[in-house]
Amino acid sequence: AEPDAPAQPGRPPAESGKPADAYPPHERVHVRLMQALASAGRRAEALEAYEQARRALVAELGVEPGPELRELHGRILAGEEVRAPRPEPAPPAGGAVPRQLPAAAGHFTGRHAEIAVLTGLVGGGPDAVAGRTVVICAVDGMAGIGKTALAVHTGHRLAERFPDGQLFLDLHGYTEGVAPREPGQALEWLLRALGVPPWHIPEEVQARAALYRQRLADTRTLIVLDNAASEAQVRQLLPGAPGCLVLLTSRRRLKGLDDAHTVSLDLLPPDDAHALLRAVAGPDRVTAGDPLLEDIAQWCGRLPLALRIAGALLRHRPAWTLEHLAHLLRDQQRRVPALSDGERDLATVFDLSYAGLGERHRLLIRRLAPAPGPDVDSYAAAALLAADPDDTTGLLEDLVDHNLLIAHAPGRYRLHDLVRAHAHALAATDPPAERDAAVDRLLHYYAHTAQRASIPVGRYPRPEPDGLAPAHAPAVTSPESAWAWLRTERDNLEAASAYAQAGALHGHAVALAAGLAEILCVDGPYSRVIALLKATAETAERHGHPWAYALALTYLGGLRRLTGDLPGAADTLAAAFDLHCVLGNRLGEAAALTELGTVRRETGDLPAAGEAVTGALEIYRELGNRLGEATALTELGTVRRETGDLPGAGDAHLRALEIYRALGNRRGQAKTLIDLAHVRSLVGDFAAAVDALTPALEICRANGHRDKQAYALLQLGRAWRRLGDLPGAAGAVGQALEIFRALRNRNREAEVLVELGLVRQSTGDPQRAADAVGEALGIFRALRNRASEAWALNHQAAIVAAAGDQPRALALYGRALAMHRELNKPTDEAVALEGLGECHLAAGETGPGITYLEQAHAIFRHLGMTADADRVRTRLADVGHPAPRAAGGASPAEGVTG
Repeated sequence: AEPDAPAQPGRPPAESGKPADAYPPHERVHVRLMQALASAGRRAEALEAYEQARRALVAELGVEPGPELRELHGRILAGEEVRAPRPEPAPPAGGAVPRQLPAAAGHFTGRHAEIAVLTGLVGGGPDAVAGRTVVICAVDGMAGIGKTALAVHTGHRLAERFPDGQLFLDLHGYTEGVAPREPGQALEWLLRALGVPPWHIPEEVQARAALYRQRLADTRTLIVLDNAASEAQVRQLLPGAPGCLVLLTSRRRLKGLDDAHTVSLDLLPPDDAHALLRAVAGPDRVTAGDPLLEDIAQWCGRLPLALRIAGALLRHRPAWTLEHLAHLLRDQQRRVPALSDGERDLATVFDLSYAGLGERHRLLIRRLAPAPGPDVDSYAAAALLAADPDDTTGLLEDLVDHNLLIAHAPGRYRLHDLVRAHAHALAATDPPAERDAAVDRLLHYYAHTAQRASIPVGRYPRPEPDGLAPAHAPAVTSPESAWAWLRTERDNLEAASAYAQAGALHGHAVALAAGLAEILCVDGPYSRVIALLKATAETAERHGHPWAYALALTYLGGLRRLTGDLPGAADTLAAAFDLHCVLGNRLGEAAALTELGTVRRETGDLPAAGEAVTGALEIYRELGNRLGEATALTELGTVRRETGDLPGAGDAHLRALEIYRALGNRRGQAKTLIDLAHVRSLVGDFAAAVDALTPALEICRANGHRDKQAYALLQLGRAWRRLGDLPGAAGAVGQALEIFRALRNRNREAEVLVELGLVRQSTGDPQRAADAVGEALGIFRALRNRASEAWALNHQAAIVAAAGDQPRALALYGRALAMHRELNKPTDEAVALEGLGECHLAAGETGPGITYLEQAHAIFRHLGMTADADRVRTRLADVGHPAPRAAGGASPAEGVTG
């Protein structure tokens, strides 16, 4: 048998039972085939043979038929007489050197690194192995990625180094309507190409392989084996002696070829994708820099075949504009069908890869397509299949080997955009109930695991999630594993939440939001979190999920506080508290009270703040909930700090820190250390503040707590400024500002701006200092945060006073003092009093100056702010008026009014 022998006169190949498209994609073979068919009166079959040849050349090599084939096609169409081809006996041994490389693809673009690897293995590169062994390079990649084009392009560049011949054989691993070549058939073809007469070719495969290796021994021959299906198909086709180069291409990773050098093709980089699209379409059809160019390249997935088809559509359809093509590709469902130019069809290319899979692999492809989220791990894929994760990992890795999935990180898998779009169409053939059940399992897995992961990392105690646990889920019981899972899956969780909301899957929607709340509140941006929580609260209220509604309100109130909407936060948290009470959810009551206490503190209502936080602390202690107790103690310490009870504040923070350490709660430890550092700064122990902030910052960075990291950096900058390390202070404050702006935490952003102003003032830049504090004041006023506004007024007045404008400074300090007294903020009141005293002294008004300084000294001394009290006492002594000694510890009010 001669399966690929040229046609003989009077005996068209079809008579021997061979389909026309079983012949290799070399134009001379197809010319002879068409001649034989036409001369036998079978013109229709001859024309069909031309169409098959054109499809093969375009799809596999990216080139149109040559002049000889087109001329013959025209003659047959015109009805001209076509003579049968003359016999062409196989060349004798030692005959003409085979030069079988097809024409290189036009407009070949990019792949410089891959070409360097392939050519470097032959010689001239650090990895060169030519001459020592057979060089085997396996190029793999998804359908349409340009494997054949790269192999042919490289082959032409290396042809001169292989003077004994260049062989090219399509193994039909993924050719429509053609079975993959058997090794014996491929060896017969290769032996004949090497000049072995048919009657000298053995029947057995092993004997053919031995003869093939013998003929290649002591030669420098290039062999391109294109479109391989498997390792078994090519193993017998590899030379046995040094000197030859084998370039393999396959949609699969041929991992079983131990000695092969692997080159896996990725998508084209954006610039190369743009260049290829413009080159194929023609520079007159696509203008460089057109914004639609990037969109079209992305919708083509930066896949060379898709880009070539898109470019050809523009080139050959003059009426089409870039806008029209963009309109066709914008819709994901129409994208793959639109990428067809009559000869090349992206859907068919993908179908061939899909058809080569096992049934479970095909099912997984169909299940992945409609799944929300950009990627999956083995647990998510197992949920889609209702299978075991270990078994599913094998399926996923197989799909990676077939280049139908992209493993973009260890254990993380995603579909290429165009494969996903086509897989959507394939999934539509499944029964809707089965598709819906698969997605339902995935949503349940995400929601339940996210809620479970939020327990060890939550700021507040949370109950176990409702309902049955998924069949398989990762362990997320430690804070480290929980944070890692939540951050890795965040995009998938958000996509699943949006899917559930859009599909009116209300139970999943509220459950996913409950799982997302903790990670979103920590990582932000807060505007997105608020939008999600508002939608969740509305859904939960409307569809009868009161527990989820109360939880959403609690988190929403906390987020509104962080973004500066203090009135909105107070109303939301009050509603959450009432609902928790109705439900009998004591943990929820305590959480809402703690948040409400924080809001009251920030609005200046310190008595109400203390009452709320104390109430939360009592509930947590009653329930024996240590995490809640630590959370309430931390906020109680802050309230005490604001009221001037610095010893009490330090005591509360230390007790909270002890509990957090016992629980292993690193986030709580970091928050408490930062607050403790603030207290130590207020008493003038800035070195101790730095000592507390250093481990806090390490915890935040190690665990990705950006909000707490920024707050630690703010406090560190403040301490370093007071210690005289102005460059360190500027760096820390700058980092804090960047993070808070990214999180869109306006209140903290303004607080950092004030500190930035103080650093600038200390470095001799008063104008930029004033600008920063002025910006902060604008934010505080917009947020209606009067306590912080009054605090910032103190610093604005200090900058103005330093510039010599004592009258304006006096006015600013006076406004600030009135606000501090109204809000009962003794610490800030003392600062304003000291500033007023200094302004009067600078204006030569010694009497009022001394009076204000004495009042400031009394408050500082009462609050235990030793460094500040000593500074004011020294100043009073400098002006000849020593400060009075305490006689029993007057209260701040007595000190101010006395």
